[in-house]
Amino acid sequence: ETLCATESRKSAPDTGTREERAELLHRVTTQGFIDDYRGVRVSTTGKLFRLEGATVWNVRNSDGEVVGQAAAFERTTPVASADV
Repeated sequence: ETLCATESRKSAPDTGTREERAELLHRVTTQGFIDDYRGVRVSTTGKLFRLEGATVWNVRNSDGEVVGQAAAFERTTPVASADV
């Protein structure tokens, strides 16, 4: 539940990955979805993890307007800070 309610910008650990996130969101916005995302995120407890095999898509309201994005991913693995 917490992960579902976390804004993706708050799970990006640093400036480098935030730029990567901006590119991914641009691709999702222009294409409607992507199915090849992988990246490092930070959990609500502050631990880093790598997600792989992610599909990210636009979420639309009943009027068809994009109101955000959602993601599903195949796997996550813990990441040491030095590995980012």
